[in-house]
Order: sequence, then structure tokens, then C-alpha cells
Amino acid sequence: MKNAIFTSKIIRAIFLLTILIFSFINTEQIYFKLLILTFLLLTICNIIKNIFYALDKINIGNFFHKIYSIIFIVFAIIFLLIWFYIEFSSFQYFYLIIIIFLIFIGYMARKYYLKVKKDNQPITIKNKFSFKIIVSSFLVITVLLVGIICLFLGIKDTYSTNKKTKNYIITDAYYSNYELYENSTTYRLIYFYKVNDTKYTIKTDYGTGSIPNFYDKRQIKYNPDNPSEAIFLGTNKNSLLICFGAFFILGGMTFVLVFLYVLGVFNQVKINVLGLYVGIVSLIIGIGIICIQLGEVASLIRVIEQMKFWFFIPILFIIVGIFQIIKCLFFERLDLNNKSQEKLN
Repeated sequence: MKNAIFTSKIIRAIFLLTILIFSFINTEQIYFKLLILTFLLLTICNIIKNIFYALDKINIGNFFHKIYSIIFIVFAIIFLLIWFYIEFSSFQYFYLIIIIFLIFIGYMARKYYLKVKKDNQPITIKNKFSFKIIVSSFLVITVLLVGIICLFLGIKDTYSTNKKTKNYIITDAYYSNYELYENSTTYRLIYFYKVNDTKYTIKTDYGTGSIPNFYDKRQIKYNPDNPSEAIFLGTNKNSLLICFGAFFILGGMTFVLVFLYVLGVFNQVKINVLGLYVGIVSLIIGIGIICIQLGEVASLIRVIEQMKFWFFIPILFIIVGIFQIIKCLFFERLDLNNKSQEKLN
């Protein structure tokens, strides 16, 4: 039974490794190559670790588990430092939250690698408010608050924009050029449209990493009284803010559910609540990525052409999400029922 579990993990990791290798070969941007290379190393360590665990070579397996942890922590710190630099140089206050993430990761790394002695005393009023619990709780609450604020601002601005532009006229705009978005490595796309034989331009209010083909079209709404005033339909700054907020809320709720799971809140529930939530989140992420891309181009075919191999990533999220939801709602409940019947017999 134990070897079957490790074999299943190895097969899944090899499948992921194949996707990562294919992605690494077909990616031209150096930043994406470095990102994929990191996950390649993590996946390889995970495969080797599970192989040695399956062979009962626990010490060697633990060694590769430690290498896996080191690579992940180093990657997380470098990623957060780069993110901090971008936010700080752009005078965005989000870098304050990144500092909290860095402190938390540093604390966990110190405790794990410097072998800080664990406190095995029973939980009391005195030790209930340890530094670890305080920092973890503050981090989760901060993530949830950021998500709620972003979601609120995105919905509020979307409502205001829709109210302001309800009498605007819909027409097609065509891609013509791009410029760097606020001194970053992403692009602000420039489109043109015509009203009464007069040509106007409109720019995206967000940055994107992909550039469409010339004369690719998107729908816009323009003011009939002043045709130079126009907004994009579909993906815009507000919709991305809503997605960003939803991402943070879903991520924060994951930690909340894990905490409740550890406390045994779901022990009497006949379905795997945590697994079901992971499936729902995976499904939302996959559909969300496709919807954002659909908001930038005219059809699903253009989404596939633009994303190329990367289109399989949201599809994979959707497949995993559907599989996880079905498994947690039906098959895992069936297993629990079978086990309870065996105990009665």
C-alpha cells in the first residue's frame, strides 16, 4: 500500500516534469525560463525523494526532501525580493505586505534549518499567543483584507464605469502598436478605431506580457458626444483588480480551512472539505485565466493561437478541478461509507 502511494506520486510528478520540459524548450523569455527551471528542479527532487522512500531508503529520501525545501525557500525569497523592488520603485504600498511574507518565510526557515527546539507543552493561555501563531494569523488576515479591498475597489469602479458609459456606442478597435507600461517589462497595447471617418486611439489601462497580431480587434465603447472618450469591453484594470482580489481571498481561505482541518472541525463531515475546496479553486483559476484572455481577443481560437502551449495550463487546472470535485463528492464519501460498513460487520 505504501509503495502504491509513492508510485502514484512519482507518476504524477513525471507527468508534470514532461510538461515543464516542453514549456522550457518552447519558451523564449529568460524570466519564464528561470521560473520553469526552478519548478523543474523542484519536480526532479520530488521524484527522486519518492523513489528512495518507495525503496525504504528514508535517510536519502529525507536528504532530497531537504534539498527540495532549500530550493523552494530560496526561490520564494528571491521572488519576493524582486516583487518588493518593483513595488517599492513604483511607489506602491503593496511592498509592506511583501515584507510580512519575507519575515514569515525567514522565521519558518530559521526554525526548520537551525533546529530550533519545539515546544511540546500543552496549549495554554500563556503559550497560545506564540510568535508563530501571531505572525501566521496576521499574515492570513492581511491577505484576506487585501483581497477584500481589491475586490471591493474593482467592483465599485466597474459599477461606476458601467453607469457612466451606459449610453456609449459599441464598435470595433484594431491593434496597431504598443509601448512599455509604467517602466515595466509589460506592454500597454494601442488600438485605433474610426468614428465618422475620423481616426482615434485607445490604450489599455493595464500591462500585458503578450502582443497580439496587427489589426486584431477588440470591442470598445465610445462616447457619441465626444468620440475620443472610449473604454475597452472585456479585460481592463478593474476586472484584473477583481481577479486579483478573488485570488487573495481564495488563497487566504485555504489557510483558514487548513487551520480548521487541523482543529478537527471537519471530522464529522462525510466529504473531504479541504480537497473539495482545492478542486473548486483549481476550476475557478482555470476558467478565470481563459476568461481574462477572452477579454483581450475576439474568439477562443485567437486565445489558443496567442497562448500556444500555455493554453494547456488553464485546461489542466480545469481537468484537475473537475476530477478533484467529483472524487471528493462521490468516491471519497463512498470509501468512508464502505469503511463504516466494514466496522459494523
